[in-house]
Amino acid sequence: MPTAAIVVDVVRLEEQMLLKALGEYMNVNMVNVRSRALEIGIDGFDAAVIRPISMYRAAYTAASFEAAGVFTVNSSQTIMTAGDKLLAYTQLAAARIPIPRSFYAADVDAALEAASRLGYPVVVKAPVGSWGRLVSRADTPEELEQLARMRQELPCSQTRSMIIQEYLDSGSSDIRCIVVAGTLLGCIKRVAQNGEWRSNVALGARTEVYKPDPVLEDITVRAAAAVKGFFVSIDVFEDDERGYLVNEVNGVPEFKGFYRATGINPARRLAEAILEELKH
Repeated sequence: MPTAAIVVDVVRLEEQMLLKALGEYMNVNMVNVRSRALEIGIDGFDAAVIRPISMYRAAYTAASFEAAGVFTVNSSQTIMTAGDKLLAYTQLAAARIPIPRSFYAADVDAALEAASRLGYPVVVKAPVGSWGRLVSRADTPEELEQLARMRQELPCSQTRSMIIQEYLDSGSSDIRCIVVAGTLLGCIKRVAQNGEWRSNVALGARTEVYKPDPVLEDITVRAAAAVKGFFVSIDVFEDDERGYLVNEVNGVPEFKGFYRATGINPARRLAEAILEELKH
């Protein structure tokens, strides 16, 4: 029977679901990287499901297992690319997958120049961050300058860097889809709570089932392929004129909101896909 590791730094509902689902098909160990050191290049597992919340912790963990030839979900390359929104946008754009108009701005003047080309309001994002953190909206040049100057005081170069993006009036909602092994599992719509324009479940958004059409299915499957993702969630805006626009790809996807809305268990489908992969 194959052996698998579920690598964590915090155990959430998703990790508990993964432990149960994987345990039906293989021997499973929960590995907490906060307390267990990983020797680089040492085997011991056939597969590792990478679940640390920290992007760098997740990527370093995946790379440690990959050095021993362990099949990781996701790979360190996928985690780094998807976890850095700027890198993800470049891969999506190169694959001709529609995204919101976005600019990389290294400093205040560049941010203002980008916004002048987009028109206000604009969204200001750090390349790295989850749950809507370090995502702001600027309605005027004065607001953007103040926000950009504050960003330049942050200690990390990744958070000082800015993505200046068009603001889409999407009704304070977006679509989250989950792709496993090249197949769309399903989608939900996330609707922000009153007074909040960001539609993150962590910020109180409600969820409901969303039935994907063939266009959305094609875009999400291609988005997963663009970052070489085996198990990813993809956040999509729907624009009246341009249709679907991919806003984000998540390399360590949370799926409790998806599961509660749809009744579909991504952990079980992932376990089946990993077992099939290990047979090859």
